[in-house]
Order: sequence, then C-alpha cells, then structure tokens
Amino acid sequence: MEASKDVASALTCKRCTSSNRKLGDRAREFVESDFKNTFNAISRAALWQVMRMFKIPDVYLLEQTYEGTTVRLAPNNEESATITFNTGVAKGSITSPQLFNVFINTLLRMLTVTGQNEDISHGLQIGKDPKGDNQRDESGYQFNNIGFIDDISIFADTPEGMQKLPNVVQEFTAWCGMQIKVKKTYLFVTDNVKRRREQEPAPLLTINVETLQAINLDDACRYLGYWGTGNGDMRATKEVFRQKIIAARDLIKCHTLTPELALELFTSKGMGVFRFSAALIEWSESELNDVKRLCVQAYKNAWHLPRATASALCIFPKTHAGKKSTLPTAVLTQELLLHAERCMQHEDASKKNHACRLKAHLRRLVMRLFC
Repeated sequence: MEASKDVASALTCKRCTSSNRKLGDRAREFVESDFKNTFNAISRAALWQVMRMFKIPDVYLLEQTYEGTTVRLAPNNEESATITFNTGVAKGSITSPQLFNVFINTLLRMLTVTGQNEDISHGLQIGKDPKGDNQRDESGYQFNNIGFIDDISIFADTPEGMQKLPNVVQEFTAWCGMQIKVKKTYLFVTDNVKRRREQEPAPLLTINVETLQAINLDDACRYLGYWGTGNGDMRATKEVFRQKIIAARDLIKCHTLTPELALELFTSKGMGVFRFSAALIEWSESELNDVKRLCVQAYKNAWHLPRATASALCIFPKTHAGKKSTLPTAVLTQELLLHAERCMQHEDASKKNHACRLKAHLRRLVMRLFC
C-alpha cells in the first residue's frame, strides 16, 4: 500500500484494521514504527537509485544540484570549513516532500510484496461485502501496512508473519541509512477472545536484535495527532481536545480584543481542534452537547456577556436577533462531507472501506423505510 494522501486516510484505514468488532475469533498483531531524524538520514545515493528504478526523469539534474550544495558556518572566514552532505533532502525545498514520498514508498512496496508472497496481511477484508463468508476472497482489499510520511504501521494475523515484516524494515534501513527507534516502536495484539488474551503472552518480536515493547490494548498512545488504544478506543483524544477547547475558552475570558478578534481566536484554537477530529471520531449526542456548552461559554466571553445570559443569543441566526455562532453540529456536518469526498478521490483502501460503509448504511436505511 502506498503512503496515504492525508491524515484522515491513514487514520481511517488504521481504525478499520484495529477495530475489535471486525476481528472475529482470531488474534492479530500490528506494530507502530518510529524512525529517527528521517528526512536527514536517508542516503542520497539510495534515493537516486530508487528514482532511477522508478524511471523518474531528470534524476541527474537533481543529483548535480544536491552535489553542488555546500554549507559554511559564520563567521565564514579562513578558519571556516566547507561542509558537504551525502544524506537527507534539502530543508525548505518544494521538491523535498515529494522526493521523500518516492523513497518511503519503496519500503511500503517491499512490505506489500512480502505480504503477497508470504500471505501476510491483517486478515480482514477492507471494502468486502459484509454478507460474504470467506475473509480472503477477491472482493476485498488486503494489505499489511499503512504509511503517512515516516509514521508506518504494519499488520499481520500470525506471529510468524509479523516477525517477517520487521525483518523487511530492518533490511531496508540497513541499506539506506535510516535508523529505527526500537524503544519507541510498539507491538499491539488485538484479540476478542478474553481467555486467550489474558493467558497467552504477546509474541516476542525483534528489530536489530532488540525486542519490541508490547503495549496493553487499554493504554492510549499517540498516532498522527490522535490518542487512542490499540482496539480503536478514542476517548483519550476526546478528552485531550476537550481540555484544549476549555483552554481556548479561558484564554478570552478577560480579553481586551474586539469581539470579532476574540471569536476568531477561539475559532482557531478551540473549534479548530474539534474540526480536526470531527469526522474521524464517533461523537455521542451527550458529548456534542458538552462541546456545544463550552463553545457557547466561549462566545459569551468573546462578547463580554455574563455566563447567565441566555444561550439563544449566541445560537439564533441574525435574522432572529442572534449572533449566529458556529456550533459543533455544523462543523461536524461540514467535515463529514469533506471527509467523504476525500476518501472517494483515490483508488485505495480508504475508498473501498468508505464505499462499503456507505452501502451498508444505505441498505439499513432502505430496510427501515420499506420493512
């Protein structure tokens, strides 16, 4: 699988593969990898070789541009030396992100090919008709990795298969000069069978002769700006974002700005974090009401209104003498539509998964209307 186009696509695929509701009675392992100083560590010789293998034009021009780049430190006198580099991509260059994507996709393709040859994947069908019985038929979408920049997750449905994938990562990093942070690379095991989950220890996986740390499924960890457990529980993210909304609300409690600037400040710091998570996390009605309450309090702070002022003043449209402030439900609606549009743009796991879920919702809607 190639690197995801955005955070939403990566997180959508990851949550789909880690959700306990789809596991059945089989245990599955996945590893969250972390690399050290990736943009500066990749070998340029390896980068040029990869680009030539992909038949990308003008590699020689890029190679000459990089070879002619030197650095001299202040005060740049006769005692200063000229510094040259043979690793990394140029900081601030508009070509650097694309060059890195080309390079890291090589690792993802190696993982994918290994999975195809060894039959190693998450074992779940993404985009498969839920009525199907065979999890490995051709109607679904099998993969064993998800990548966004240098954040890579790898999946397998057997411990033996799981060990083969870190071996691929180890081989790739040894070739190109990248370094993996073993102490920040974690193993998760998802299993619906409670007895097996409690009695069987996590498999021992190694990278560079070091054993990976196994994380409890109930412990939250950070991934692409979100906090969640290995089985997809995102309550930690909701609490983090709730505290940020509270901090943004209190920031304009006794402000000296104009109401318009205060509202803009809260919209950026408070509503911005909710907008980031709105489409990717399931919010209950009570949780949305709690976010709405905090937002209304912030709007009152912006307009220097007492806390006891009727909330309708902030909620009602201007035609009804209100302020027509942005509410969480409006943000949620906007982001859900944008997320659906983004997921359907590219032929990848996100599109297949999203299309399958839309069909399932449509089927349930039809059954409600006509049954």
